[in-house]
Amino acid sequence: METQHFEASKLAYVRVTGPYGVGYEEPSGRLYQWAGMKGLAGNTCIFIYHDNPEITPNDKCRTDICLMVPQDTEVPTGIELQDFPGGQYAVMRQQITDFSLYSKAWDDLMANVVESGIENDDRPCFELYHSFDPQTQHADVSFCTAIK
Repeated sequence: METQHFEASKLAYVRVTGPYGVGYEEPSGRLYQWAGMKGLAGNTCIFIYHDNPEITPNDKCRTDICLMVPQDTEVPTGIELQDFPGGQYAVMRQQITDFSLYSKAWDDLMANVVESGIENDDRPCFELYHSFDPQTQHADVSFCTAIK
């Protein structure tokens, strides 16, 4: 685990409500189709998680599938804009080769934060995708949780 500062930026996103990790293909495809036409598909991709699945019912969990975009970006109906506040985050980078490894990576990160005595902040946590192979579902991902 390391700490990292992220700059504030603008995000274009599509929100998915339901169990984490389920139903992301269509909204991701819609976001990337638009981004491809705008020359933004290579921009930084993050998935923001708004709810704790240990507290929030699965069908109410909210995920924002996001691309960082320039401040003056305009989006069509079905794609939204939001501000990403940036700030300090505890970060662990993992190679994900199986879907079950996502929850283990989150558990490992949170355990490290608790063990280190770092105080969590109330900004949403997110996954930053360095790469993702849609054929194999393998990903290079940084798991990021907000800290004070």
